[in-house]
Amino acid sequence: MGYVLYVTRLNRRGQVHRRDDLLTMRDEDIRQRLQLGEDSRWEFKRVEFSGTRFASPSRDHLAAEMIAFANAIGGRLLMGVTDGGLLQGMTREQMTTLNNLVTELSTDAIKPALRINVHHRELDGKAFVLVEVPRGESLHEHDGRSWIRVGASKRRLIGDEPMRLRQRRAQGRHLWFDEQPVAGTGFDTLDPALWVPMLTAEGAAEPEVGLAKLALLASNDSGVQCATVAGVLLCTQCPEQWLPNAAITATLYRGTDRTTGQVDSQEITGPLQRQIRAAVSFAWRNMRVAARETPARINMPQYSEKAIFEAVVNAVAHRDYSIRGSRIRLSMFSDRLEIQSPGTLPNSLTIESMALKQATRNEAIASVMGRMGVDDTPGSADRRYFMERRGDGVPAIIRKTRELSGRAPKYRLGVIWLNATRFRRSYLLCFGGADRMAFASCS
Repeated sequence: MGYVLYVTRLNRRGQVHRRDDLLTMRDEDIRQRLQLGEDSRWEFKRVEFSGTRFASPSRDHLAAEMIAFANAIGGRLLMGVTDGGLLQGMTREQMTTLNNLVTELSTDAIKPALRINVHHRELDGKAFVLVEVPRGESLHEHDGRSWIRVGASKRRLIGDEPMRLRQRRAQGRHLWFDEQPVAGTGFDTLDPALWVPMLTAEGAAEPEVGLAKLALLASNDSGVQCATVAGVLLCTQCPEQWLPNAAITATLYRGTDRTTGQVDSQEITGPLQRQIRAAVSFAWRNMRVAARETPARINMPQYSEKAIFEAVVNAVAHRDYSIRGSRIRLSMFSDRLEIQSPGTLPNSLTIESMALKQATRNEAIASVMGRMGVDDTPGSADRRYFMERRGDGVPAIIRKTRELSGRAPKYRLGVIWLNATRFRRSYLLCFGGADRMAFASCS
């Protein structure tokens, strides 16, 4: 797969934003940045040495630059570059000295300490140092002073500004992950076709206020209104644009393990409600259905449609969306259906207590899905909404699976295993669901 400039990153408190991946940034991208100049995320810094000893700029100046980025949305110092974007070049010993200096400043001079990343790079035969400063978790200071990045320069925080920033950062640490703002989004990011049905008449009169009450919009530390993680997942047509792993991989295998080969597969994307419908439909069209004449025809599906619906809803609503590199996986084998959901069980929930207790990881998602109509989603016949928060989802999965297959489903961390119905020899099998009747004798 080719180079990708932008990737999703989560900071330590789980806030979502996008950043340039410095480890994979190509020389031509660095060259383009030098031509474009400084902005809110980039600062060029000319450095001077006396031999291998660092001479300028001052330690206080460098600390202030890093603090300004940390108190805003994070950024990068391109060190060894003039304001005009010209590379100075430096020796390996000078780069090491500079590396040690900024590391020491970030850990000892700045309070609380910053976790920076330092990269040694070379372009057109001239070496330079890239310093990546993450968005801070709280207000950062040096000798009782603090700064914030505004445009292509830093500004000293004065008056009650430090106190207000400290309060906003403290409040943010206690937000649910799905209520965190997503950088680069706003009210216009959300699709009215998806959010209008969620609002009451009062909320529709002032949609931005109504969506904020549902935690689908929120302001970031700079006071800029952004869509939240929940807003992106529920109210955009392509949530994977901001959260690449917010999708379901559905696969039908020939046998009892993944080495037996694939018969059907589908990458399911889009808003969460669409993913649920598509995932349940994939399972329904690929399961086997037995038919018995008694004398009336009775269909016996391989799995309970209700159990599949509940299991998919639980996986989508309660997965850990802060985990990178993992999608929900729906895997159908000849003897079982597995649903793997990224993350551990939320809060104090255990496998043993799942049928007795309720817990949620994504409060905003669960709340909105509690008012979102299921329409004609397969398996939702006795439901009005995707989530009714009665705590009967897991018990329904267990009961329906046991009724149909004679065995209870198996749970382990991150995985639910629905047992397939064992058909008797006298039954006929319909492959591909009730809408495609291709019969064969059951052996």
